[in-house]
Amino acid sequence: LMQTNAARVIVLDLSRSMLAQDLKPTRIERARFKVEDILAKDEEGLTGLVVFAGDAFTVTPLTRDTETIKAQLRALEPAIMPSQGSRADLGLQQALDLLQQAGVTRGQIILIADGVEGDLATDAAEQITRAGHRVSVLGVGTAEGAPLYDARGNRLQDNHGNPVIVSLDTDSLRRVALAGSGLYRQMTTANS
Repeated sequence: LMQTNAARVIVLDLSRSMLAQDLKPTRIERARFKVEDILAKDEEGLTGLVVFAGDAFTVTPLTRDTETIKAQLRALEPAIMPSQGSRADLGLQQALDLLQQAGVTRGQIILIADGVEGDLATDAAEQITRAGHRVSVLGVGTAEGAPLYDARGNRLQDNHGNPVIVSLDTDSLRRVALAGSGLYRQMTTANS
């Protein structure tokens, strides 16, 4: 029996900004659809799923059972996260831990996010590259962005009463992909 040693960890952003509606119906819905597309194309190898906001959590460790990952996707909403933020670095570190625990020497990490906080994610991507893995990034959202709403449907406002608009942070996401020796692409509704 021959099995591939290919391994991929998907790191999914569950920060509140993923509720923005510049992609219909919301960024998180489109991201979940894209994860399903990725899982449908992955015919062999191991796949894991990590989520992050203010902290990071493993949803599924590396497994060949993509149906388990698909079953978990529907429950993934920003509201389940205990703390808010956009700490992609913690998600990337969690993904690296999964690859190392499984003894994977050349893995792939796919970060699906609309932005990251500071340079921590770039530093994490550099560490992952030094460990022999690659980080690619799929940006979720648009440059124009969209207003952000709270759980009750009220539009969030800044200290001056202006609506909070969240835009895709392409520059920081590109830096993460570059540091991770991977690719950056903006998410499309097609299969590309």
